[in-house]
Amino acid sequence: MDNICFLSAKSIAELIKNGQVSSQDVVEAHFERIDEVNPSINAVVQADRDKTIEQAIAADKTLGSGDAIGPLHGVPFTVKDNIGTEGIACACGTEGLRENIPTEDAIVVSRCKLAGGILIGKTNVPELGMGYETDNLVYGRTNNPYDLTRTSGGSSGGEASIVASGGSALGICTDGGGSARWPAHCCGLAGFKPTTGRTPKIGHVPPPGGMLNSLWQISVVARYVEDIILGLSLICGCDDQDPTTKSMPLDFDQEVPINQMRIAYFMDNDIVSPANEVVDVVQACVDELAAAGANIVCHRPPAIGRSHEIYYQLMSCDGGLGARDLLDSWGTQNMHHYTALSLEQQSGRRLDAKGVTALVNEWALFRDEMNKFVQEYDAIICPVSTQSAMRHGGSYTEQQYPGFAEMFSYMMTFNLLGWPCGTVRAGSSRYGLPIGVQVAAGPWEESSVISVLKKLERLGGWIKPGL
Repeated sequence: MDNICFLSAKSIAELIKNGQVSSQDVVEAHFERIDEVNPSINAVVQADRDKTIEQAIAADKTLGSGDAIGPLHGVPFTVKDNIGTEGIACACGTEGLRENIPTEDAIVVSRCKLAGGILIGKTNVPELGMGYETDNLVYGRTNNPYDLTRTSGGSSGGEASIVASGGSALGICTDGGGSARWPAHCCGLAGFKPTTGRTPKIGHVPPPGGMLNSLWQISVVARYVEDIILGLSLICGCDDQDPTTKSMPLDFDQEVPINQMRIAYFMDNDIVSPANEVVDVVQACVDELAAAGANIVCHRPPAIGRSHEIYYQLMSCDGGLGARDLLDSWGTQNMHHYTALSLEQQSGRRLDAKGVTALVNEWALFRDEMNKFVQEYDAIICPVSTQSAMRHGGSYTEQQYPGFAEMFSYMMTFNLLGWPCGTVRAGSSRYGLPIGVQVAAGPWEESSVISVLKKLERLGGWIKPGL
């Protein structure tokens, strides 16, 4: 089947289960696609072809034996290179970890494998996962498959680029400030950050913990919203090794009728205004939902204008010392210039204990105000960012404030809150680049977000790049 690499992961799993195609054929087709596109996009940075094909052959034998199989049986998936994988280097984009080979899988990787998935490769990240563009001194720069002169986003830029290109059926990544949603927006994918506490983080590099642990979650990118449901059903769920996880129903496929939803939307977050073409795409989504019977209300959360400054203060309140200490402990002697620039910009913002206490209190107040706001609505619609994918280096030269561009504040808001949030391609820029729309809801309401994303996917959705 010539188009096997462009089907949904769910469809591929059904074809394998029904004996219409073998896992070996699927995996080999994906490796052929990687060979075709990776020299241009530089997304996959680690792969063991022989071992992976052996696993596919074993998956076919298991299917033939009649044994029970999982929902991802025989399907290739990729993992961001800051998530641990047994026997495969996990460099997190920094020189000091170039030879770091974990002895076991991260919990989320193990879950995907237990579901029958076959890990086909690791994908590129910015150094330390610290950046909205994917470039480092270990593996180099990842390019956008729709325009090689533009970024694929960050920090899950490698994951988004290869999934959009058809080299992987499903991408497991992270999101701490838009790291899944921004690359999904850049590369025309569906991207999803679940509620804080949904996914176990054991096996992440660097290890989870600390004051900012609630900002980020293991996340998913895919070409189709139905694969967001599949991916979340695999990686989410309580785990005894991670005390931050909570036991909640995994009802991601529960359909919420659009005509029974009350939805708020806003175009401008009172921090920075989006381009007209972004507004037009979001407006088309609002119109689509209204036509489907949703109660649509133009209502911007009053507190949202504070979100960018709170987020950036949290990320820089130690003056960058934590990141520097990590790099030193790993033996990194040469930082990428994007990393150096970010740390330099953070160095003057270190807070004393009193300042940190005040900041944490402000964060708590912000969450309280926003949680009261969302009680009125089933979902919130807004831009992912102010523009489509910029040219390489743009996030460090075009809109600095002061180190994290304000254009990313639309995503940062929902990391501060820990709410479920996703994006899907809903239109295109004047240059043919993808433009996504962002959908959020209150804690544990993933099914509401997904129901809206499925409806809006019809306006655009993934389109095969020209590579």
